[in-house]
Amino acid sequence: MGCANTAEEIRDYSRLGTGPMVEADEIDLRMTEKGGVVVRVKAPMMRSFDSDEKKFDEFEQGISVQSYDADGTPSSSISASYAIYQRQEKLWEARQHVVAVNEKGDSIQTEQIFWDENNGRVYTNANVRIRTASAVLFGKGLESDDRFIDWEIKEPTGVIAVPDERTQADQMTLQKAVL
Repeated sequence: MGCANTAEEIRDYSRLGTGPMVEADEIDLRMTEKGGVVVRVKAPMMRSFDSDEKKFDEFEQGISVQSYDADGTPSSSISASYAIYQRQEKLWEARQHVVAVNEKGDSIQTEQIFWDENNGRVYTNANVRIRTASAVLFGKGLESDDRFIDWEIKEPTGVIAVPDERTQADQMTLQKAVL
């Protein structure tokens, strides 16, 4: 008794483990808690790999994630032209044209950012631009909680305006002293 498969069939079979296990188009995933949507994930395409060497989900045509607060109001969002999720490490990486907005309306723009689900931390070593209600900040590198509320730019650059907190009486005294 011998092998009935040709060399080409064996080669094709051995390649099966290197490709995606699942491919999906037009993803619109809604995660709920107690009947309300808490997160909505949209992507034009997702490929899921699940071999011994690699277990990840890839969004090579981009991704958009919207979070909602308890009453269903949109609270924060992130979008990127590319994303990958390493399932075993619980590590997200978003690349190219990354824009994240927190519940206060502060936004960050960068070319690469990571979200470590295990530690609840977001970080990058790439250049960042952060827009708040009162300032636009630039720098290289950022670390933050995963809600982008308590953040720190590692190497800030540019001019930062500091509001004048002197009282009107202090300003009048200062003007008299100048005259």
